[in-house]
Amino acid sequence: MLRRLMINDYKSNKLITISTTIFMAVTAMMLGLSVFLFATLYSSISSLMTKAETPHFLQMHTGEISEEEISSFTEKRSDVEEMQICHFLNLENGQIRIGETAFDNNMQDNGLFCQSDKFDYLLDANDDIIQVSEGEVYVPVAYKNEYDISVGDKMYIGTEELRVAGFMRDSQMNSMMASSKRFLVNESDYERLKSLGSEEYLIEYRLKEDSDIGAFSNAYKDADLPANGPTITYSLIKLMNALSDGIMIIIILLVAFVVLYISIMCIRYIILTQLEKDRREIGMLKAVGISRKDIRKLYISKYLFLSLIGCVVGIVSACIIAVPLGKSMRELYGEAENVALIYIAMVIGAAFAEIMILMSVRRTLRRTEKISTVTALCGRDESNRKKNNWIPISIIIMAAAFMMIVPDSMKKTMSDTDFVRYMGIGNSQIRIDVRQTQDIEASADAFAERLEEDERIDRYSVMRTGSYKTYLADGSSYNLMLENGDHSIFPVNYTEGTYPQKENEIALSILNAEETGLGVGDSINICKIMEDGETVESNCVICGIYSDITNGGKTAKGCIDDATPIMWSVMYVTLKEDVSPDEWITKYSGGANGLNQSIKIAEISEYMSGMYGQTIRNIGNASVMTKGVACVVTIVVVLLLMRLVIWKERAASSLKKALGLTNTDIRADYLKKLMLYLLIGLALGIISGILLGQRLAGALLGLMGAKGLKFTMDIVSTFGVVPLLMILSAVVAAVLSLREIRNIKAYEG
Repeated sequence: MLRRLMINDYKSNKLITISTTIFMAVTAMMLGLSVFLFATLYSSISSLMTKAETPHFLQMHTGEISEEEISSFTEKRSDVEEMQICHFLNLENGQIRIGETAFDNNMQDNGLFCQSDKFDYLLDANDDIIQVSEGEVYVPVAYKNEYDISVGDKMYIGTEELRVAGFMRDSQMNSMMASSKRFLVNESDYERLKSLGSEEYLIEYRLKEDSDIGAFSNAYKDADLPANGPTITYSLIKLMNALSDGIMIIIILLVAFVVLYISIMCIRYIILTQLEKDRREIGMLKAVGISRKDIRKLYISKYLFLSLIGCVVGIVSACIIAVPLGKSMRELYGEAENVALIYIAMVIGAAFAEIMILMSVRRTLRRTEKISTVTALCGRDESNRKKNNWIPISIIIMAAAFMMIVPDSMKKTMSDTDFVRYMGIGNSQIRIDVRQTQDIEASADAFAERLEEDERIDRYSVMRTGSYKTYLADGSSYNLMLENGDHSIFPVNYTEGTYPQKENEIALSILNAEETGLGVGDSINICKIMEDGETVESNCVICGIYSDITNGGKTAKGCIDDATPIMWSVMYVTLKEDVSPDEWITKYSGGANGLNQSIKIAEISEYMSGMYGQTIRNIGNASVMTKGVACVVTIVVVLLLMRLVIWKERAASSLKKALGLTNTDIRADYLKKLMLYLLIGLALGIISGILLGQRLAGALLGLMGAKGLKFTMDIVSTFGVVPLLMILSAVVAAVLSLREIRNIKAYEG
């Protein structure tokens, strides 16, 4: 009997059945997709780093080294498993061309590399260790789509030529957020091309299991070993690999919870609509002796069956959508391992969504127990007469608008040039990088002199970064990458305090402040190297805490004038209004005026695009998907809730017809009310998207060290595209639902 009742219910309520299944499927799809992408990303990155045997500690160094000193230090360390010193040949980007694509405006440090002997392997598309033939080159997979490179293309380094034999995965430098990229070549080609670049050393360590990387890093620094370059750890490499796709996945997860909320709310009103229609039948069932438990079981069984269908459809849809969304992930990191566990996790995520919905269903169905037999058979419902049945439409429209606005605003914010202030970078017009050269300080000084003489410049600043050993109050040591210069010209975003103005003041990035436990007003001892080579300790006061997501978010700013070796130098320039940035950059790029050709110059917008272009594109893909989901949800929501309102106001509509009003008049009245509550929901959605969305996005970026974020609104999308899509979706749903008016007869007594 239960099966027959369910089948008859499905046949007589096709719209409600289909709508409920759609909500359950969309919710399962969004949550299952988020879990699937997260698990795939984590598994792929872990698998790649395991197969490539990524170093736990990497010290990049430009200049001379003493391998004997390094070996002596290594032999004394019981936590070292393997050590190797690799050579990296830095190339001037102006020399590089692949096919028709020149690398003049590329802001990465590009260079040649030979396959490692012990670990830190570069892998091909099948995750096999690459063996390169003479005359061939393997290109970083990140450049494959960025520059539309194909196997067989020619790579030119000056007048020298290599053939692109394939693309490689580099566990260290896969992400565009990493500042360097390695091209893999044969040993003989490396030696042949050595004169075209400047050589740098990669001092790499693999540590034993459960070793303290932080303690090892401090010991390396204390030993005064080569450190003229960035220090990179295993955890930082993993973070940089995960960031670009991770931000997209977190946005999808946020949208998934919004959809879950909408689904729970809508299915609640679907059930209320069903109970409204089935009131007489429920009364009859109670009258013939069917218990409340059996009546509730009938409805629960129906929604349990629909949730199973929705879960299956959602999982299949998630698998289909994951293909385009996970394309860059698969190219960068390869296929995930433990695929069966990933699918199990996705099923659990989808099942969690269905369980939450079914719990809401069970709670709503308690209303059947409150319906008395007499009230049900008489067709009266005193409990709902004072409720405004239009408010749920506003609430759900608000949620749908919110889920459309947040990804768009996130994309716009990260595309805006002002976003650099949250990255720990000055908001200038042009950025100049002096890295990977034998004498960084001399090159930086030479360039700074030319900037001082250039009358086309409105203002500029020169920053020099060095690695400083510091001591905390408890006596423990801590290494700081400290950027020295005049920070008042192009200030970054400070969440507390302000920029350093005196030599005994420094500012810390948020993550450094959290790790050291220091705040504004606290002191720290910094070891400075004087001109005579003597090291002295200087007590500095923390004057500010700032937002930064570069270099793993762990940096500091000061204005110390000492002889500490420079790891790199960055200059910021803003030109006068009548000066063309392109012409200015063209003049200084490529070694013009006898300046070092390894200096990289780019507009800040180009720098941002190079660093975060992939992330912004991923967020854009998520935004398109979100808009599609929001439109489908809006159509189904308005369709169902309008039907609920029509059913609840059936008697009033019947009376209006008896008084002479036409179907068109009644429909017009409903449309006016719909537009009123639609506009209220849109306004609330836009406000919540701007305020609450900003806080959620700020919390997300705060995990990476960027706090105090303010949205840069996408005006066209927020106040144009989103309202238009919502209104069109609502109108389509209203037209379909208002057909029910013609089935209402004049005064249905």
